[in-house]
Amino acid sequence: MGKAEMTMIEDKLTSLPDDMLQYIFSFLDTKFAVQTSLVCKRLRYLWIYLPVLTIDSDSFRYYSSFSNFVVSLLSRKDGPTRICKFWFDISNPIYSSIQMCIDSHDLFEPLVKRVIDHVVDHRVQHLSFHFPRIVDDLPQLFHCQSLRTLELFEIIILPNTNLDFLTLTSLHLVKCSFILDGEGTLDPFQCCLNLKNLVISDCRIPSRVKIFEISAPQLVNLTISRMEHVRNLNTNCKIVITSTKITSFKFVESHILEFSIPALPLIESVDVNAVLADYLFGTVHLAKRKFISYLIEMLRAIGGAEIVALSIETLTMLSKFPDVLQGPSPFSRVKVLKVKAPCEPSPFSIPNDVMNLFFSGSTIKDFEVEYVKKQQGKYQRG
Repeated sequence: MGKAEMTMIEDKLTSLPDDMLQYIFSFLDTKFAVQTSLVCKRLRYLWIYLPVLTIDSDSFRYYSSFSNFVVSLLSRKDGPTRICKFWFDISNPIYSSIQMCIDSHDLFEPLVKRVIDHVVDHRVQHLSFHFPRIVDDLPQLFHCQSLRTLELFEIIILPNTNLDFLTLTSLHLVKCSFILDGEGTLDPFQCCLNLKNLVISDCRIPSRVKIFEISAPQLVNLTISRMEHVRNLNTNCKIVITSTKITSFKFVESHILEFSIPALPLIESVDVNAVLADYLFGTVHLAKRKFISYLIEMLRAIGGAEIVALSIETLTMLSKFPDVLQGPSPFSRVKVLKVKAPCEPSPFSIPNDVMNLFFSGSTIKDFEVEYVKKQQGKYQRG
């Protein structure tokens, strides 16, 4: 691209109003936004007023340059401009030759504290935090009055720590690890009094946990995904849900787990894609049958939904245990039944005994097919 073309693009960009420029720059990594602001006087201080910050250690080679950038940035963002969303990712290894001999937790913790202090002091509403270590200052966020949405990635949650986020309405936990002293019940959400949306994905629950309880009283949307035996939790761990206001329940890309679910009078939609951990059971049919029974019990517990989505893998697995497929349909109020299949359209059929289970006593007589593509790769910020 020649100089004339660059000048024309710059002229078009600088002719836009401030609010539109801020909106455009909000989609950029903040380091790049700052660098772009140096192009001309019109943009020089634009980044100071951005309502969205995106700071990723992947953009830096050394920790010293990363730390200096973050400290300088936050000190200049001390003005009245409110940060609505803050994405802070320090998951990539960034060291200098001197810092290699320092414990990474001790190295990063002062900077992490600075970020959390800024979130609390500047009334950030949405925080995405990726830090694969223990965060000593995480409890500071519990009483942050402005925070409404929190996404935690690979955080190690201290032993017996309840996530007491009093004002939070949405919480996403991805690849986080819980720690429990002793054996028994883990109920980390009991003090999340305003939590309405909860996502638990690929999290580690200690093998000594016998009951993992989800008791947020105002919970409306619950997603549990990518939970596998051994890798994520013990095969004997039971998921106990005591929230009764749930309208949407998703249990996807997971091994079958034992659930205890109360009556859900407000349930509207469910999405289930669960499979057996065959490599654990081998040819032990009774053990497999037990977990199939767990799945049927879970489907009956959420059977008041009007919109039901089931994966073809789940239905095929059920067909291998015809002796369990007895009784009326688990879905008493279903109006739409979707079968999710791989994105490549290929012929498939639902076995008769499974069809009989879902349509017996039900008002529907057919199903829709939805082709889905499995997502892969690094989590993308929203």
